[in-house]
Amino acid sequence: MDHYEILGIASNASSREITFAYRRLALQYHPDRNKTPLANDMMLRINTSYSILSDPNKRREYDASRNRTEIQYAKYDSKDKTDIFNESFAKKGKKASDRSFRKKYIKYGLIALLTLKFVILELRKLMRRIF
Repeated sequence: MDHYEILGIASNASSREITFAYRRLALQYHPDRNKTPLANDMMLRINTSYSILSDPNKRREYDASRNRTEIQYAKYDSKDKTDIFNESFAKKGKKASDRSFRKKYIKYGLIALLTLKFVILELRKLMRRIF
């Protein structure tokens, strides 16, 4: 959940622009004015985004964590990760295609576990930011 996208503003928006966007969206999605079922959920997101972006300390912390996450995704390359597994399981003088099914399952199982662990860690970070 990107707080800038929720409010519909750029990441370098001023505090005045943040307040203006919040008020505009609050009027649009307020449950008393908007009777759609998604209005409550959207209003919660708008309030959360505004509370983070309107406070300079929280905004600085959010921007820093956002930049760190973008750097992590940029550095992550699945090709490099599979090469590590290929090197560790490869036998001397044999190609990767000659491996037994068991080793292939171990390799793909480890990749799936690492991916799942990465997703869980990112979700924990996100939950900490929200609550």
